[in-house]
Amino acid sequence: MEERFLYHIWDAGHLLTPLKTASGKALQVSYQGQFNTGRGPDFRNVIINLNGEIIRGDVEIHINAYDWIAHEHHEDQYYNQVVLHIVMNAGQQEFTIKENGEAVEILELKDQLSEDIRKLLDAPSIPEDKQRSTYCDLLSAVDNDALAGVLSTWGLRRFKNKVRRFNAALMLSDFDQVLYEGMMEALGYDKNKQNMLSLAQSIPLQSVRAWQDEGLTALELVSILCCSSGLLDKCRRHLDPGLFHMIQNSYEEQKFYARSLAIDWQLFRIRPASHPLYRLLAMGSLLHKTREQGLLNFLLERLRDSQSDGRKSFNEFFRIFSLAALPGAEKLPKPGKSLIGNIWINIFLPVCYMYYEKHSDAEAQQRIIQFYTEFPALQENHVTRFMGRYLSPSHKLLANRRTLFQQGLIEIFHRFCNYHLCSECVSAKN
Repeated sequence: MEERFLYHIWDAGHLLTPLKTASGKALQVSYQGQFNTGRGPDFRNVIINLNGEIIRGDVEIHINAYDWIAHEHHEDQYYNQVVLHIVMNAGQQEFTIKENGEAVEILELKDQLSEDIRKLLDAPSIPEDKQRSTYCDLLSAVDNDALAGVLSTWGLRRFKNKVRRFNAALMLSDFDQVLYEGMMEALGYDKNKQNMLSLAQSIPLQSVRAWQDEGLTALELVSILCCSSGLLDKCRRHLDPGLFHMIQNSYEEQKFYARSLAIDWQLFRIRPASHPLYRLLAMGSLLHKTREQGLLNFLLERLRDSQSDGRKSFNEFFRIFSLAALPGAEKLPKPGKSLIGNIWINIFLPVCYMYYEKHSDAEAQQRIIQFYTEFPALQENHVTRFMGRYLSPSHKLLANRRTLFQQGLIEIFHRFCNYHLCSECVSAKN
């Protein structure tokens, strides 16, 4: 068995419940986290309930418990946020010891797998040539109407999974913090998603609001985000010297926050317009403007006049991000329409849906779903391009017509294609 197959088991929730750790503690999974493509643990921002205590952190997955030491994670501080070590075989181990000396619970999977996964593990392995086939029983040889139906179903499932993720995060915070973390993560794009999210968690909105009550200015907020994260020092050449020194001096003179955060920024081959420094300037400005109403209510209020029209609502949402962050920063790159489209689809609309669900506003929920299903296609990514190998030219045109269809392809990939689970995929299509 490959380790990455265990990733699928964890991500798709193919586990028996209730779960027990190797030490006998009760475990419930509220959110399985996000797969980490960079350095560190396999899944980030997992939310679990361990013996009645809600915990958020990272998860590391191995075939055997001793792989933790074999891979030298016990000497790596990047694994100190791990809250659960998932293994197929724990042996006699009940705990794993991290670099900081803390013990972390082990979840042994071998006797806690769902029946469908047990059957899959007992089935003969898939031949290599079959794994590489470009024929797909789900997507190939179907007409456009059938394909649209399949992609719509999986696209809506992906949306509901995002709502579930944010709902789990809500147990540890509030709507504004959940939205703030999601937007910061999206602004990190690919290489710095986890770094931006970590920054949002280290400097929560609750602290920002308290500082604002004591007189925090927009410049001071931007300086805290840029300097405490170490980003300003790494990127001084990206700013006009006057603006650089203005931000640096503001940080040195402000009285609210002076902690230095250990963030490993990934800046190699980052396009200038996508630089996280510029993203922080824009986000800091937006956060400051939302002091009175709160982040979510601020955005909902400004979209109120266009709430019956998805295109107008998005254009207004984009305009909000287009406003200058600080005097002297007017000409710096701002988040582009493609990035804001990703925030709209993957963060803002799911959070709004969750908000209206909590307030029992079914009409508003339906409007959010309509905005989501009617939104034009986003820019292609590596997943949609990979999935295009299973589609005919006419199918590709259809899949790239709407975001809903693209999201459906992405969901199918992450659930099945990435692990060659063809039989499980076809059995789930109905």
